[in-house]
Amino acid sequence: MGSIAFFRHAQASFFGDDYDQLSEHGQRQSQLLGEHWKTQGACFTQVIVGPCLRHRQTAEIALAACGREAKIVELPEFDEHQVDQLVIEHRESLAEEHPELVPLVNALASASGKSAWARQFQFLFEAITGLWLTGNVTRPDVQSWLSFQDRVNRGITKVLAIAAAETRQSQRIAVFSSVGPISVAFQRATGCSDESAIATGWRLRNSSLTRTMFSGKRFTLDCFNSISHLADPNDWTYR
Repeated sequence: MGSIAFFRHAQASFFGDDYDQLSEHGQRQSQLLGEHWKTQGACFTQVIVGPCLRHRQTAEIALAACGREAKIVELPEFDEHQVDQLVIEHRESLAEEHPELVPLVNALASASGKSAWARQFQFLFEAITGLWLTGNVTRPDVQSWLSFQDRVNRGITKVLAIAAAETRQSQRIAVFSSVGPISVAFQRATGCSDESAIATGWRLRNSSLTRTMFSGKRFTLDCFNSISHLADPNDWTYR
């Protein structure tokens, strides 16, 4: 039986000019992850990253801290969805189409301070994600939920095919990605609904581990959102 360890990227630069960069805190989380691997004797036969810089940075820092070298393979199927574009670029027009969003859009506009803005952003993000999930908001530049779900599942199937082609009996594969793809992996392993997959995915912390096991056609959940490498609660972050 083999395993796929899905790691959410460490904290990115939410308030920075470029979100797709690990923050100093994110670099620390990645370092702690690698040090934890070292104490556990962890070893991966394959290391796969999505196309975002934060995915690769998390993997590279963790591997360096562990003291192991590994070839990193990038698969675009593990890119994050584009709901953030709906929130950042289309929230005003979406509020015109969906009046229930108006109070959330106004609350975000009037939020004062980083923590308040981040909280209101999350409220709006979750509301728009719910509409996106059911196909009630669409934009030409944003992939639909069904298309995104299909893309991630193709990526998982591709990883399983990579494992099947190996001669080693037990495959231990690491995939570094984001909340959306890990939510789809969780759904594939548990058979839960779209709504449950997305709702559960909101709980994923930065640099957390969600592990699945596979054998033949079996693909099952082994653990979810583990942060055993983060002993200090101050290192527990969602963004």
